[in-house]
Amino acid sequence: MFVTAVGLVEVDGVPDGPVHPDESFLDPLVARLSAQHGLDPRAVRDLAVRALASFAGARVRAFVPILVEKRLRETCRGPSGPGTIAAAYVESTAAVT
Repeated sequence: MFVTAVGLVEVDGVPDGPVHPDESFLDPLVARLSAQHGLDPRAVRDLAVRALASFAGARVRAFVPILVEKRLRETCRGPSGPGTIAAAYVESTAAVT
């Protein structure tokens, strides 16, 4: 029998839905990728939360941190480049305000 704890991700203090309790791996990952690619940490964090949320229904969660990191690395060094990531972040935050 497996028991899974469910936590809430808070974005700007507002709960954004259930997420795997090991989300603490996001902070060091965001810091590393932001520094390596010269990106705004808030933009990378936003992408990380979205990537993590995409695995919310995963039955096997042991590899979720690795898969999230892989997805983020591909996005950061992908053909669209860091400028697209920054523009997407600005666009998403503009819609909120």
